[in-house]
Amino acid sequence: MSSFSMVLLEGGVDVEVAADFAEITSILDAEVPRYTCGDFGYNVRPGRGTIGRHWTFMVGAFPLGEPGHPLTPLGRMEVEAGEDGFMAISIPPRVEQTVPGTDAADWDGKLFGAFVCQLLNSLHEQRLVELPGMLPKV
Repeated sequence: MSSFSMVLLEGGVDVEVAADFAEITSILDAEVPRYTCGDFGYNVRPGRGTIGRHWTFMVGAFPLGEPGHPLTPLGRMEVEAGEDGFMAISIPPRVEQTVPGTDAADWDGKLFGAFVCQLLNSLHEQRLVELPGMLPKV
């Protein structure tokens, strides 16, 4: 895992975007299937939530070419309605992740770090967050 990805996972990521929940889920539906890291693709599944207010999404990886393969759990992403039409997207720090099967020091950190970078790049491309440039995906 790159040191940049490690910093993102250790500190977590919090961004606010000028979009509603439907826009965020549309972006996830369109973009996540394009994300890859090595021989793996990603899947984001909704977990627990409060309609119109807060959702937890579980992020998993699968071997490319085997979308029916059981997902390797990587972590979670939180999406919460904020003020004035903004949505807060949060990737909690890795040590706070309580996803069964994950380990902050394990190889899955590289996969999760790549997912987070690609998510931020997608939000940047949609002009929902400002970045100094595109982030490395690994």
